[in-house]
Amino acid sequence: KGYLALTFDDGPWPKTTEALLDGLAQRGVKATFFLVGAPVADHQDTVRRMADEGHQIGLHTWHHVSLQGMTREEIAAQLGKTQQTIQAVVGPEELMLRPPYGFVDETLKQWAKTPIVCWSVDTEDWKYRDADHVKKVIVEQAQDGDVVLMHDLYETSVRGALAAIDELQSRTDKTYAFVTVSQLAAI
Repeated sequence: KGYLALTFDDGPWPKTTEALLDGLAQRGVKATFFLVGAPVADHQDTVRRMADEGHQIGLHTWHHVSLQGMTREEIAAQLGKTQQTIQAVVGPEELMLRPPYGFVDETLKQWAKTPIVCWSVDTEDWKYRDADHVKKVIVEQAQDGDVVLMHDLYETSVRGALAAIDELQSRTDKTYAFVTVSQLAAI
């Protein structure tokens, strides 16, 4: 058995994130969502649902800005406000950071005050916006221990991710369990 962590950036989005949560629930799959802070207040029910259903929630800055080259104070403002907003909805919990674009520099490493998570498989769903492409990348490239990057604002990403889960769960040669980033790290 292999383990994969499916991760989704840039949410929450009412329509697509809710459809994704429905599909994950039907399949008994947990994922990790790296949220942009600004929309959280408008979509608290979706964020609360993520937490209630056992998904991991992480930080993705307040306005989806690159943290590279920012000062300590600018990093603290982007992450602190996002963390406070998310925790006001779901309660206190450790929130890992996915820096937008995967850009990490020494200042961020020193001042993030939380684990920084990037990815090992990039579906490039933002570029292709094609469900079959997303599915193909996951099914053909992801291997045991991989962290897969997607974005839950695209309906094609939602359909592609769910189709990949269906295929990987139905295999008889090697099955995969889908876990959160924290669970994967613990394994």
